[in-house]
Amino acid sequence: MKNARPSLLTLGILAALLISSSLTHAQQAQRVDEKELQSWADRGDADAQFELGLRKITGEGVKKNIEEGVKSVEKAAKQKHLRAQHVLGTLYEDGVGVKKDLAKAAEWYRTSADLGFALSQHSLGLMYEEGKGVKKDTTKAAEWFKKAAEQGNPPSQTAYASKLERGDGVSKSTAKSALYYLKAAQQDFVPAMTRLANLYYTGQGVPVDYRRAGAWYHRAARSEDPWASNNLAWFLATCPEDNLHNGEQAVLLSRRALKLVAEVIQSDEQPYEMIDTMAAALARNGEFKEAELWQKRCITLLSEDKELPEEDRKKLKEEFDTRLNLYQKTTPFAEPEPKAEEGTEPLPQDTILQDEGLPDAKPKKKTTPKSNRGTIV
Repeated sequence: MKNARPSLLTLGILAALLISSSLTHAQQAQRVDEKELQSWADRGDADAQFELGLRKITGEGVKKNIEEGVKSVEKAAKQKHLRAQHVLGTLYEDGVGVKKDLAKAAEWYRTSADLGFALSQHSLGLMYEEGKGVKKDTTKAAEWFKKAAEQGNPPSQTAYASKLERGDGVSKSTAKSALYYLKAAQQDFVPAMTRLANLYYTGQGVPVDYRRAGAWYHRAARSEDPWASNNLAWFLATCPEDNLHNGEQAVLLSRRALKLVAEVIQSDEQPYEMIDTMAAALARNGEFKEAELWQKRCITLLSEDKELPEEDRKKLKEEFDTRLNLYQKTTPFAEPEPKAEEGTEPLPQDTILQDEGLPDAKPKKKTTPKSNRGTIV
């Protein structure tokens, strides 16, 4: 629709670009002189046209008028203003102030991407990845992700690392993927932290290193990402290395993950993967009766998932049943040692253990699960 409301994603992009405009922080704190800004825009100043357009679209400091805002942004875009070209692409992609047109969105992204703008390179990569506005081409997607990644853009570094890890549109190289994940993780990009931790956990691209895996899971879990908390809970409950188990903390993290995901989706619906984690955490903490109840709930939720392919459902059901049998025998679940990739080398650039103050940490003594304390499901 022509006057559709900006999506949260679009507004977030616009706000970020507005903050990164040429205004100083002190100037941003003051109300904008719309007449002066309009005067500069009328004289053809591309920066003024872009800023005025953004402000009219978002209603930041001026009266909101999405259609006029789009026109102003387009004027700047036609003057090769890279951020304006990118924003125009997002507006066409989401149908904000203009009729939704994925082909035009891709055109504007390409215009800015060809001139080296990393955000547009990433967005164009996504268009090729998903076949939106262009013919699906995973090789071209990888090429654009790489261009943006080489400019230090964390989402692009992570996207390109994922392509390298899977060999999707690019020659497979788990070692290179680990390096790109590390670059993004060191910029506090949570998805990259999680993927890097998983590589250390499974020994893909890097040697198996549970301490580094745990350190990255811990850092990721400081965010508000519910799955980051869930991943750390699973690690503390099921890691193959006994000395790294911590059932009590795993239970707390599982509860936090469920609380966060409920706030995000604003529903009582709980992912069965998180219920599975809670059961494992409770079992590791010696609360086996409660673990049974949570695992049974997990199995029930799995059966209700109608979108899951039958083959995947069958595999998960076997895994969940196996864990339920363990809990019924008052035995916690631990994952087996992974089949690590051969010939991997450490990442000397990874200073996570030093950063977290862990280089001299001594492993904990193996502890027995605590007695059942009757946690209520």
